[in-house]
Amino acid sequence: METTLIILQTAFMALYVIVFVVAIFKFPLYKETPLKFIPFILLFTILTEFLGQYIKDEYGEIITNVGLFNIYYLFYFSFFFYVFMKVIEEKRFKRYIKIGIIFFWIIYLSDLIFTDIFTESFIRSYIAGAGILIFCILLYYISILQSSLVLVVKNDLLFWISVGLFLFYIGYIPIKIIKSWYYVYDDFFQMLLIIQFSLIIVMYSFFLIGFLWMKKR
Repeated sequence: METTLIILQTAFMALYVIVFVVAIFKFPLYKETPLKFIPFILLFTILTEFLGQYIKDEYGEIITNVGLFNIYYLFYFSFFFYVFMKVIEEKRFKRYIKIGIIFFWIIYLSDLIFTDIFTESFIRSYIAGAGILIFCILLYYISILQSSLVLVVKNDLLFWISVGLFLFYIGYIPIKIIKSWYYVYDDFFQMLLIIQFSLIIVMYSFFLIGFLWMKKR
């Protein structure tokens, strides 16, 4: 099982880099859309993952890497909330997303106040962010079905990114909750990691499809 974990982790780390490189090459096609900042988020993800792994491997017995990921959550979720709020035209849906953003920021602020950012994971912020993101994606799908975009959706970058995000968070939220209270590195925990790494690969595979199939709108 350890070998499988190493292979999957290497695969998704490599996929991070591949998707980032393709995103840079495809940038002229989406530079005038709300997704124009996604290369920064992809790079931020790569740096966070690599630095987080380095801290875990080299200083795991002294310090944790949770502070790094706690900061990452704020920028990552806020970015995608911004994207969906800008893309969706329905005013009612925009209002729902704004309420979701405010709720997420309140939860994050409460974690900053009541939780040690450097030693404890902001699990409440993560669950809130992931849940609101899923809600944003569902609103986006509804708006697609109500517009002409449904006819050319396979060439729309955000569609494929939203599919990847949706599948990942639907599968990973239960794992995140379990891992928050069950942290014994046994066969069960390793199985959760295998599922988690597989979900990351699925998500970034859809990201890659989106960048490769996209056309300028």
